[in-house]
Amino acid sequence: MSDFELGYTLSNTSPLLNFGPSNISSAAGSAQSGWQINASFVYTSVAGATLQLPPFYGDAVSIYGSTGWPFNVTVDGQTTSHPLGSGVIFQQNLTQGTHNVSLVVGPSTSPEAEFVFEYATLSSTYALGEEPVEVTYEALSDPLVYNGNWTFFPNNTAQTSMFGASMSLNFSGVAVAVTGPSGTSSSAGAYTVILDSAASFISNNTVDVSETQIFYQAGLDPTAQHTITLINSDTTFAFDSISVWGPAQISSASGSTSTSHNDIVKIVVPIVAVLAALLILASAFLLRRRRRQRRRNSTLSGPFAMRLSRSFGKTSPNAVILDNLGRKQEVAEDATDPVIIDLDQMQKV
Repeated sequence: MSDFELGYTLSNTSPLLNFGPSNISSAAGSAQSGWQINASFVYTSVAGATLQLPPFYGDAVSIYGSTGWPFNVTVDGQTTSHPLGSGVIFQQNLTQGTHNVSLVVGPSTSPEAEFVFEYATLSSTYALGEEPVEVTYEALSDPLVYNGNWTFFPNNTAQTSMFGASMSLNFSGVAVAVTGPSGTSSSAGAYTVILDSAASFISNNTVDVSETQIFYQAGLDPTAQHTITLINSDTTFAFDSISVWGPAQISSASGSTSTSHNDIVKIVVPIVAVLAALLILASAFLLRRRRRQRRRNSTLSGPFAMRLSRSFGKTSPNAVILDNLGRKQEVAEDATDPVIIDLDQMQKV
């Protein structure tokens, strides 16, 4: 067994993050909102502004950005102070387990100073026989099971406006993540994530983000079967995909359902079509042959064993050969056109 490290990058647009004193605002220069969003980062010029990471399982955490303010970081109840810096502004190794991390921006002597947050990385280590691989299930993947009314878009987004509508996935792996929009018209409200009976209630507190991380959980048992369920808990909810990390043989087995099902369909459909065509041709041939045999073997029997037959082949010594029968014409008294009576049709009847 070898130790493999799995690192996950949590974007500043994720609703898993909690910003204070209020939610993120897209209005630049609005100091009252605490934090503003600008391109690929969020920033603040307010002393006392806070940032809280979601509870996570791992053994290391890093925060990236730049700061013209000193700041304090609290990890599992222990607070440390940090000076101005850029790039990796905070990094700490932890014991493997579940941790809580929060940050508070301190006062600055410069009125132009800003604290910029770009992203955070959450790391965890696993003793596995091989390196974990990522398998992604898009919204239209076969293993995903939907309940309620959902709408699917060409960009692989699944959306619902039905309260309580849900989606579930069974999987095996050490970590799972969900991506989707946040703070948009398609996903404006709150949602619930249930992972193996543990529920997380999350609010879309970001503004107009088309794609971000809306859930992440590591530290799962790779040998066990897990279930993740997404539930719409408000007005609208949407997601794009679910990613699972696990050993290659487990991940490939979990992700092979859709592929093998499609391959079977591609193989079976042509075979069934060919067999159906052969059966139709065989039935038509047998039906035609029986009709011909009926016509050849048609006889009239009398009490003296005298057989009257039409001669289509070899004649019987007791048969009286008749001339070929022509079509009989009957004319109605008040009609000008003849009425044709087809003996062949009469025999069929």
